[in-house]
Amino acid sequence: MDLPSPLAWLVDEAGASPSPEWFLAELGRRLLADGLPLLGGTLTLSVPHPIIARRTWLWRAETGAVIEALAFAAAPQSEAGRDWLTALGPIWEERIGLSQDSPMLGWAGIDNGAGRGAFAPAEADRLREVARFCRRTARSARGAGGAGSPARSLSRPA
Repeated sequence: MDLPSPLAWLVDEAGASPSPEWFLAELGRRLLADGLPLLGGTLTLSVPHPIIARRTWLWRAETGAVIEALAFAAAPQSEAGRDWLTALGPIWEERIGLSQDSPMLGWAGIDNGAGRGAFAPAEADRLREVARFCRRTARSARGAGGAGSPARSLSRPA
């Protein structure tokens, strides 16, 4: 079975991602190479920490740079990833899992000027497939529990 490059990478190689920021940058780079009109992406993880509630990595397609934003437990609810993506252009987001604490993957696209979202239905379908493969990869890796596994990359930052 031939999978598109980003999906094949999620199945075969994403488990070797050394960190969430590297995972996000590599996935974004592969989606761009596959023709998706991306300006940026975010990955938000809830973390078991008494002070930090969530970590969000923000990837900029133009430069490839990734920065991190923290949401603190005692602070009001923050949507740093969504806010940052909205400033870039129309957004698409999906939770990678069923719980409210599951990772959130988001993308900002190039505004097509047609008054609708940046992502055509086929592009949105591709992004849904990516999120679905991220869920499956993380679920199977949790069973393996390896230090470099996607479960580590998508649920427990180093």
